Amino acid sequence: MSGHPAGPLPRPEEQTPVTTPPACPRCAATPLAGDRYCERCGAALTATAASGTGPASRTAATMHAVLVADVDRYETDLGAAAGVSDRGLVHHSNEDGMGVALAADSSVGAVGLGAVGVVCDGVSSARGSGPAAAAAAAAATALLTDRVEAWRSRAVPVPAGGPDPGLAPQQAYLGGGRAGGAATPEAERDTAGEMAAALRDAARAAQNAAVAGAAGLGLSPACTFVGTVVVDATLVVGWLGDSRAYLVDSSGARRLTEDDTVAAEAVRAGRLAPELAERGRDAHTITRWLGVGSASAIPRIRAVALPSAGRVVLCSDGLWNYASAAETLAGHVDALGPGAPAIDVARHLVEVALRGGGSDNVTAIVIDIPGRT
Repeated sequence: MSGHPAGPLPRPEEQTPVTTPPACPRCAATPLAGDRYCERCGAALTATAASGTGPASRTAATMHAVLVADVDRYETDLGAAAGVSDRGLVHHSNEDGMGVALAADSSVGAVGLGAVGVVCDGVSSARGSGPAAAAAAAAATALLTDRVEAWRSRAVPVPAGGPDPGLAPQQAYLGGGRAGGAATPEAERDTAGEMAAALRDAARAAQNAAVAGAAGLGLSPACTFVGTVVVDATLVVGWLGDSRAYLVDSSGARRLTEDDTVAAEAVRAGRLAPELAERGRDAHTITRWLGVGSASAIPRIRAVALPSAGRVVLCSDGLWNYASAAETLAGHVDALGPGAPAIDVARHLVEVALRGGGSDNVTAIVIDIPGRT
């Protein structure tokens, strides 16, 4: 990210995390019992993570890919979910962080798809933002994956043909589930509410991870956050800053997030014409972020019912700088055809940005949504 947070940044020692995050072997500290990922630096504590090209290792519960933004280009391919991050053609380092996870044997059967994607874009003008973005993405991905696993363990199988189409889309954010951990019928579960709560907790964990390495080092890291969870027929997205989520399906293409920038807020207040929002000097000056000086790590949340097959795209501004309109992005998503693997679509989207000039780090995550038959 080439922009910067709005307003002055306090010294790192003034930033107090909500909790003290556990560390990992990379940080030379002791993790909490049961932790699989470090909430401080995001490193894997077990062999269930992959940090390179190719499928992550599979366990009985899940497949993971939590990737660290310390190389020019890296990617992961989990089949139905994939991501690519590239340094671009101008910046000297890649300060984007990315995490992708797919529940084991996620398919149309069983209890439906369980996929997680997170993008955190480090602010290049704030020192230490690259490692902070990587740690934030890893911490958020780990927490969201655990919540998806917990959700799946309490769910009952989806009936053949999918859930009752007469059920109203779940939009209320109220908590769900039965006492005692008993399986909860599909019609009685507030999936959107459970995943919205998970995204809030994930943003809090990401905030802790982002600031953990700053104290005493004179660093003021900052990064954006966009995370999504796709479970069964529900997509829930949460965000801070200007990393985006798009949905492309049979009903068309739409952007699911609204930028938290000075320019975007001016547009919403009627002080700036929409066509000028992405051109001026404040187009990438974020007003909400993770890291030192963040006034709130509570993301905005949106839930969407998913009645048909499609694709979700999460990206940093390094991509949407060249494909901002939902229809434009959808054209690039569809360019390889409906049967193209998610990893090929993600690679193609990154290539679009590089061909356009590659002025920033670029990250794209693509999650396939299976159709219901």
